[in-house]
Amino acid sequence: MIYHLRITSPETKNFHLEVEVDGEHSFFDLHSIIQKSTGFESHQLASFFIPDQSGKKQKEISLLDLGMNGGAYFIMQKTKLSDLIESKAQQMIYTFDFINDRSLYLELTGIVMEKNLKEPLVTLKQGDAPVQVLGEEPDVQEATKLQEEEVLMDFGILDDYNELYGEMEDY
Repeated sequence: MIYHLRITSPETKNFHLEVEVDGEHSFFDLHSIIQKSTGFESHQLASFFIPDQSGKKQKEISLLDLGMNGGAYFIMQKTKLSDLIESKAQQMIYTFDFINDRSLYLELTGIVMEKNLKEPLVTLKQGDAPVQVLGEEPDVQEATKLQEEEVLMDFGILDDYNELYGEMEDY
Protein backbone atom coordinates (compact mmCIF):
# COMPACT_ATOMS: atom_id res chain seq x y z
CA MET A 1 0.00 0.00 0.00
CA ILE A 2 1.33 3.43 -0.97
CA TYR A 3 0.53 6.60 0.95
CA HIS A 4 0.50 9.97 -0.85
CA LEU A 5 1.38 12.74 1.61
CA ARG A 6 1.23 16.52 1.17
CA ILE A 7 3.65 18.46 3.38
CA THR A 8 3.26 22.20 4.00
CA SER A 9 4.70 24.85 6.29
CA PRO A 10 2.66 27.49 8.12
CA GLU A 11 5.61 29.94 8.03
CA THR A 12 6.65 29.52 4.38
CA LYS A 13 3.51 29.77 2.28
CA ASN A 14 5.19 28.92 -1.04
CA PHE A 15 6.66 25.64 0.30
CA HIS A 16 4.85 22.50 -0.86
CA LEU A 17 6.23 18.96 -0.83
CA GLU A 18 4.52 15.76 -1.93
CA VAL A 19 5.91 12.36 -0.97
CA GLU A 20 4.94 8.75 -1.64
CA VAL A 21 5.82 6.13 0.98
CA ASP A 22 4.93 2.49 1.42
CA GLY A 23 2.82 1.47 4.40
CA GLU A 24 5.57 -0.95 5.43
CA HIS A 25 8.12 1.88 5.67
CA SER A 26 8.90 3.20 9.11
CA PHE A 27 8.36 6.72 10.35
CA PHE A 28 12.15 6.98 10.27
CA ASP A 29 12.06 6.46 6.48
CA LEU A 30 9.55 9.31 6.20
CA HIS A 31 11.70 11.44 8.51
CA SER A 32 14.76 10.76 6.32
CA ILE A 33 13.05 11.76 3.06
CA ILE A 34 11.76 14.97 4.68
CA GLN A 35 15.27 15.77 5.96
CA LYS A 36 16.84 15.18 2.53
CA SER A 37 14.15 17.11 0.64
CA THR A 38 14.26 20.16 2.88
CA GLY A 39 18.03 20.23 3.38
CA PHE A 40 17.68 19.81 7.14
CA GLU A 41 20.63 18.45 9.08
CA SER A 42 20.10 15.04 10.63
CA HIS A 43 21.66 15.81 14.02
CA GLN A 44 18.61 17.84 15.13
CA LEU A 45 15.82 16.14 17.07
CA ALA A 46 12.43 15.69 15.44
CA SER A 47 9.14 13.94 16.16
CA PHE A 48 5.91 13.12 14.41
CA PHE A 49 2.64 13.74 16.19
CA ILE A 50 -0.79 12.41 15.38
CA PRO A 51 -3.37 14.97 16.48
CA ASP A 52 -6.95 14.48 17.54
CA GLN A 53 -9.91 16.11 15.75
CA SER A 54 -9.23 19.48 17.41
CA GLY A 55 -5.55 19.47 16.36
CA LYS A 56 -4.14 18.70 19.81
CA LYS A 57 -1.09 16.40 19.72
CA GLN A 58 -2.11 12.91 20.90
CA LYS A 59 0.50 10.32 19.89
CA GLU A 60 4.20 11.07 19.56
CA ILE A 61 6.53 9.10 17.32
CA SER A 62 9.97 10.07 18.59
CA LEU A 63 13.37 9.88 16.91
CA LEU A 64 14.94 8.72 20.18
CA ASP A 65 13.88 6.06 22.64
CA LEU A 66 13.30 8.23 25.68
CA GLY A 67 12.52 5.23 27.87
CA MET A 68 9.23 6.71 29.02
CA ASN A 69 7.40 4.73 31.63
CA GLY A 70 3.66 4.47 31.55
CA GLY A 71 1.73 5.64 28.49
CA ALA A 72 2.20 4.36 24.97
CA TYR A 73 5.06 5.88 23.02
CA PHE A 74 6.45 5.10 19.62
CA ILE A 75 9.94 5.18 18.13
CA MET A 76 10.41 6.16 14.47
CA GLN A 77 12.67 3.25 13.57
CA LYS A 78 10.34 0.63 15.05
CA THR A 79 6.95 2.01 14.01
CA LYS A 80 5.53 1.30 10.56
CA LEU A 81 3.39 3.95 8.90
CA SER A 82 0.54 1.46 8.52
CA ASP A 83 0.50 0.94 12.32
CA LEU A 84 -0.73 4.50 12.97
CA ILE A 85 -2.15 5.87 9.71
CA GLU A 86 -5.78 4.91 9.71
CA SER A 87 -7.69 6.84 7.07
CA LYS A 88 -7.49 9.16 4.09
CA ALA A 89 -7.17 12.85 5.00
CA GLN A 90 -5.40 11.93 8.24
CA GLN A 91 -3.29 14.77 9.59
CA MET A 92 0.17 14.56 11.13
CA ILE A 93 2.58 17.10 12.54
CA TYR A 94 6.35 16.88 12.02
CA THR A 95 8.06 19.00 14.67
CA PHE A 96 11.64 19.82 13.66
CA ASP A 97 12.41 22.69 16.07
CA PHE A 98 11.30 21.97 19.63
CA ILE A 99 12.77 25.14 21.12
CA ASN A 100 10.64 27.43 18.95
CA ASP A 101 7.79 24.91 18.44
CA ARG A 102 8.09 24.91 14.64
CA SER A 103 6.54 22.18 12.53
CA LEU A 104 5.54 20.98 9.11
CA TYR A 105 2.02 19.72 8.51
CA LEU A 106 1.40 16.42 6.74
CA GLU A 107 -1.88 15.36 5.19
CA LEU A 108 -2.66 11.96 3.72
CA THR A 109 -4.13 12.77 0.29
CA GLY A 110 -4.40 9.27 -1.16
CA ILE A 111 -3.86 5.55 -0.70
CA VAL A 112 -3.02 3.06 -3.47
CA MET A 113 -3.76 -0.43 -2.19
CA GLU A 114 -2.33 -2.80 -4.83
CA LYS A 115 1.17 -1.35 -5.17
CA ASN A 116 4.36 -1.36 -3.11
CA LEU A 117 7.32 1.00 -3.03
CA LYS A 118 10.91 0.07 -2.17
CA GLU A 119 12.07 3.59 -1.25
CA PRO A 120 10.18 6.76 -0.30
CA LEU A 121 9.80 9.08 -3.27
CA VAL A 122 9.43 12.86 -3.60
CA THR A 123 6.87 13.52 -6.33
CA LEU A 124 6.67 17.34 -6.05
CA LYS A 125 8.75 20.06 -4.44
CA GLN A 126 7.82 23.73 -4.73
CA GLY A 127 9.25 26.75 -2.98
CA ASP A 128 11.83 26.99 -0.24
CA ALA A 129 11.61 25.01 2.97
CA PRO A 130 11.79 26.99 6.22
CA VAL A 131 15.20 27.17 7.88
CA GLN A 132 15.70 24.36 10.35
CA VAL A 133 16.95 26.53 13.23
CA LEU A 134 15.94 30.16 13.61
CA GLY A 135 18.84 32.60 13.55
CA GLU A 136 20.93 30.16 11.55
CA GLU A 137 21.47 32.56 8.64
CA PRO A 138 23.99 35.15 9.86
CA ASP A 139 24.03 38.62 8.35
CA VAL A 140 26.84 38.93 5.79
CA GLN A 141 27.94 42.38 6.99
CA GLU A 142 28.02 41.21 10.59
CA ALA A 143 30.12 38.17 9.64
CA THR A 144 32.60 40.37 7.74
CA LYS A 145 32.90 42.76 10.69
CA LEU A 146 33.52 39.89 13.11
CA GLN A 147 36.14 38.44 10.79
CA GLU A 148 37.98 41.79 10.59
CA GLU A 149 37.91 42.15 14.38
CA GLU A 150 39.25 38.63 14.76
CA VAL A 151 42.21 39.38 12.47
CA LEU A 152 43.06 42.51 14.46
CA MET A 153 42.81 40.63 17.76
CA ASP A 154 45.10 37.85 16.57
CA PHE A 155 47.88 39.92 15.02
CA GLY A 156 47.42 43.49 16.15
CA ILE A 157 48.44 46.34 13.91
CA LEU A 158 51.68 45.79 12.00
CA ASP A 159 53.06 49.24 12.95
CA ASP A 160 52.93 48.26 16.64
CA TYR A 161 54.87 45.11 15.87
CA ASN A 162 57.59 47.09 14.10
CA GLU A 163 57.88 49.50 17.02
CA LEU A 164 58.28 46.66 19.52
CA TYR A 165 60.52 44.30 17.60
CA GLY A 166 62.04 46.43 14.84
CA GLU A 167 62.17 45.76 11.14
CA MET A 168 62.91 42.25 9.99
CA GLU A 169 65.51 41.63 7.33
CA ASP A 170 64.62 39.69 4.21
CA TYR A 171 66.77 36.62 3.60
